[in-house]
Amino acid sequence: MKIGIALGGGAAKGFAHIGVLNALAQAGIEFDVVAGTSIGALVGAAYAADSLKKLEEASTKIKLTDIPLLLGPTWPKQGLFSGRKILKLLNEIINVENIEDLRKPFAAVCVDLKNEEIVTFTSGNLHQAIRASIAIPAVFTPVVFEGKCLVDGGVLEPVPVQAARSLGSDFIVAVDLLGSSRLETTETETKRSLKEELWPSGINPVINYLRSIWEKKSWEERFDSKGKGRRQEPGIIDIIQRTSVITQKSLTVYRLKEYPPDFIIRPPLSHVGILDFHRGNLTIKIGEEAAKAILPKLIDEINRMQDKA
Repeated sequence: MKIGIALGGGAAKGFAHIGVLNALAQAGIEFDVVAGTSIGALVGAAYAADSLKKLEEASTKIKLTDIPLLLGPTWPKQGLFSGRKILKLLNEIINVENIEDLRKPFAAVCVDLKNEEIVTFTSGNLHQAIRASIAIPAVFTPVVFEGKCLVDGGVLEPVPVQAARSLGSDFIVAVDLLGSSRLETTETETKRSLKEELWPSGINPVINYLRSIWEKKSWEERFDSKGKGRRQEPGIIDIIQRTSVITQKSLTVYRLKEYPPDFIIRPPLSHVGILDFHRGNLTIKIGEEAAKAILPKLIDEINRMQDKA
């Protein structure tokens, strides 16, 4: 029986995938097939290349001030960031040129804007496939390849169960990074995250991130002039971002019903923003704990399927 894993998108939340994979490996669960969307494609490729430890080490060293250079700011004609630095980092971590050279079958999922369809890479240049899969619209510039305009796979396929199934998986574990996320944090979480300028988490990641770098917004500015702790009304960009998150979460529910996995892991990542790459240690720990919590049930399900086979 082939066991596959489908790693969903969620930008910096995706470091939780590392914790999930580590915990399952420690329990003796090895995946035969790997499929990833967006950050899930990046982590999945590292796993399939046996380079997950290198990725973990790199992810835990990222500082808040490293993120602009890591993303690669560019002239914002098609996106805010070029992703060139990420590709350079990938070359250092994953010393594999083509998908066929990986030690496991692998799929990176992206979306072609021209033909409005899902594109799944199961062969060809590995780093190009990952770069296309992580190309969040308007954040990263798209990848133009063979007449296609490729962007983040999460636009149509937030959790790539269908790709994992097409690679021959008999039993699929899906990791959904957005399923347990709320659009806003609680007051307690807000105070706890104040030093890192993470409020409101995941609503307007680019602007909130820039605020945290230059510290142009103080605690008082996040409240009304009377100091009663009411949150400011969202602006147009906030509304666009919230709409995007709601849409992707709803799409995930729909796609998982259409292509159901055999098991789902949903790490609690509501307080981790999608550009919080500097919180690698925390995010990995969350993924690890989420995986450990469901281990007995997952092992039972795998054993049951193996007995049927």
